[in-house]
Amino acid sequence: MKRFKTHSFKAHLCGSLLVELLVVIVLVSLFLPFLVTALSRLQERHLLAKTYQDQHKVKAAIDAHFKAQWTRLVPANCNDDADVFLTINSGLFKPDRLSSRTVMDNSDWLRGVDYGSCRTSITVSKNPFDTPLDCHWKVGDSMTFSNCAASYSGQVLSVTSTKSTIQLDDDFTLELSGSLESQSGVIESQDGFYWYLSPGKDGLAAFWRTPEESGNSLELWNGVERLAVFPLLDENNDGLVDTLDTRYGDYSLKSVRGLWVEYQYRLSNCKSSSGVQLDQNYISMRGDTWHYASPCQGVGNQIIVLKGS
Repeated sequence: MKRFKTHSFKAHLCGSLLVELLVVIVLVSLFLPFLVTALSRLQERHLLAKTYQDQHKVKAAIDAHFKAQWTRLVPANCNDDADVFLTINSGLFKPDRLSSRTVMDNSDWLRGVDYGSCRTSITVSKNPFDTPLDCHWKVGDSMTFSNCAASYSGQVLSVTSTKSTIQLDDDFTLELSGSLESQSGVIESQDGFYWYLSPGKDGLAAFWRTPEESGNSLELWNGVERLAVFPLLDENNDGLVDTLDTRYGDYSLKSVRGLWVEYQYRLSNCKSSSGVQLDQNYISMRGDTWHYASPCQGVGNQIIVLKGS
């Protein structure tokens, strides 16, 4: 009788455990889809937040790069030269220097001079003169020597491991002989470039520059898909910006106080949540509509100051 009760108890216990297990299985089967969905949405939100964080970092890096390229478009002197220009034009009308390059026709290109990639203060007592300035320049390259009295063009005569020999124009020689005093000022390199968009080494759009006269083109930033540049002009020489000019052409550096830059960019290896991207539009200062898909594409703009007030 005792053995029968024990067997009956064990059977009852097993039955109860089986029922509880079935209940657990049913509950898991009911709530598992909700858990999976919740986890999936959490992962999507995390991915989306990371994508926007990456977008912010890329935009900041592009802004810094444009600034590094273009803040030296004016020389370091006190006198504005009305005969020194920068050119802004459409990729539909590319210059002869870029005739062999594929220039994106929906974007602008800019031609200007990078003044002072190498720059230092110096006192000059003769012409030609030597400087220990370690620069990228080579024999025949142009440079300038400037102070608040005047600006003089020059050329590199020779370069060694310890010095460079510079020859300034005849006006400076006359100035030295007339004053019988040394001249203090700033010496700086002077490199003309074209900046534009063209397919990069991976086939995607990229930001490039090409030396104005000779030399190899350099890919500066991959992923910039569209570019528009506008001069900020001081038309009455009061030190303030009067106009954002949307026309193409040559602009005297005497009136250009800065640049308004608009650009579209793409994130590399971007994965949007569930593969869904939001179509958005941006209206450029020229009235053009830029279509882009967020978050894997974005649009930025910035002001690059060339002259302070």
